[in-house]
Amino acid sequence: MKRLLEVDGLSKSFAGRAIFSEVSFAVDAGEAVAIVGPSGSGKTTLLRCLDGLDRADAGTVAVGPHRLDAALRADRFQTAARALRRSVGFVFQGCHLFSHRTVLENVMEGPVYVRRETIAAARERADGLLETVGIHHRASALPRELSGGEQQRAAIARALAMKPEVLLLDEPTSALDPARTDALAELLLRLVGEGLATVVVTHDHPFAEKLARRRFAMDGGRLSAV
Repeated sequence: MKRLLEVDGLSKSFAGRAIFSEVSFAVDAGEAVAIVGPSGSGKTTLLRCLDGLDRADAGTVAVGPHRLDAALRADRFQTAARALRRSVGFVFQGCHLFSHRTVLENVMEGPVYVRRETIAAARERADGLLETVGIHHRASALPRELSGGEQQRAAIARALAMKPEVLLLDEPTSALDPARTDALAELLLRLVGEGLATVVVTHDHPFAEKLARRRFAMDGGRLSAV
């Protein structure tokens, strides 16, 4: 399998307190990895450090040819982070959809304004992705008109529209009931089966077990296999 994500020696402290230390792991194409642990254990901060939304104090993250080194000076770090994010999709807890745009417009936004795709090409891809995640019939709806599960699927489609090799998800089941959680696991497993590398942080152990054959626990700032 092709290795898509490599994390080496990642460490982060805040106000003198270690959030996580010496975190290292790798994810291949077509593999899902879950990081489990209670709220406040540093899972989300770790996830944000994987694509440079937060800056680690030490260590490196590599996605294909793109490498994010915490030792880089600030301007070079931001340049490296922007380059790496072209290969990484991030699905935030709470989804963060643009409230004034329809589902279709949310999915088209990145390809048109960041990747500079034509509107026609972006729309064609967005239509296909909304079919993939099962909410094409909600393409003209605004985010406030969607259920929690539909919002989550729209956020995943928006992330996939940027053609990432790696998908990061922050507590994706936090607003979902058991039936929608199972449906989300099925969707993500299908995407993983198509070659996507996926890292999910969650406190939902049953969801992690359904999705990922490799699972880690965040405990006391250390990552250990479970």
